[in-house]
Amino acid sequence: MTAGALIDGRTQARLDALLDERSATLARRGRSGTRVATRPVLLCLCGPDRYGLPLGEVAQVMPARACTPVPGAPAAVLGLVALSGRVVSVIGLAEALGRPAEGLGRPAGMTDNAGWETDGEVPTGHFVLLRGTGAAIALAVDRVEAVIAIPVEAAPAGGEAPAGLREASLGSGAVSVYQAGGSHPGAVVVIDPRLLIHRYLS
Repeated sequence: MTAGALIDGRTQARLDALLDERSATLARRGRSGTRVATRPVLLCLCGPDRYGLPLGEVAQVMPARACTPVPGAPAAVLGLVALSGRVVSVIGLAEALGRPAEGLGRPAGMTDNAGWETDGEVPTGHFVLLRGTGAAIALAVDRVEAVIAIPVEAAPAGGEAPAGLREASLGSGAVSVYQAGGSHPGAVVVIDPRLLIHRYLS
């Protein structure tokens, strides 16, 4: 084998490697440029946790107001409010998920909704009125932050549900953790509100 042939062989191998690297780069660019189907969710804050409610399940967002307590109701049922001629049951999202709730004007560690209307505190936060639940139900959250998009097809990724979350008792698929991007990056716990409130409708 001549020296010229050896040089040509090495040059060809280098060219092949460069072409392979270029092809891989183009393939990665193609994948990153692929549009991913998304669905909108309403990003809500409860204490340190971030929750997402499917936008199609949301009928209305309104400022929180004082509730009329329901004697003997579970702690998550904050009470009743009147809205457009209807009586709406208000359920604390954090309480329903077994997470601490210190917003909405309630004292830290409060576990009983009795007296919430008359303890001198002015409720803060938001009520999220749900759609298609039969009975009129609103979820109480500390704050409604924004509407964000999460993947439709991709599996939930990059995070764990907050400690103490009652995922098992809600049933399969009721709670999923996604990594949100854009202007609201970070883990978002997406809730199926119908499965969440099912126990309170029976």
